[in-house]
Amino acid sequence: MDKGPANPLVKEKVLAYLDTVEKAKSKDIAKAIGEPKGAVDLAVKELAFEDKVEYLYITTTFIALKGKVAPPE
Repeated sequence: MDKGPANPLVKEKVLAYLDTVEKAKSKDIAKAIGEPKGAVDLAVKELAFEDKVEYLYITTTFIALKGKVAPPE
């Protein structure tokens, strides 16, 4: 079942929120911007494909703006 494209407004909200934090979990993003987690997950997936955000795997999955978090040494 295809969910279709992400809502552009949700994508904008995700980017704006991520600009205020270093990294966040998708459930925290959803709560902070007042959108359903499914809509946030779809927006993040598209933003990652567009190379605007990245997934970070630090014992659990976080999301951050591309290049905002330095790689571990």
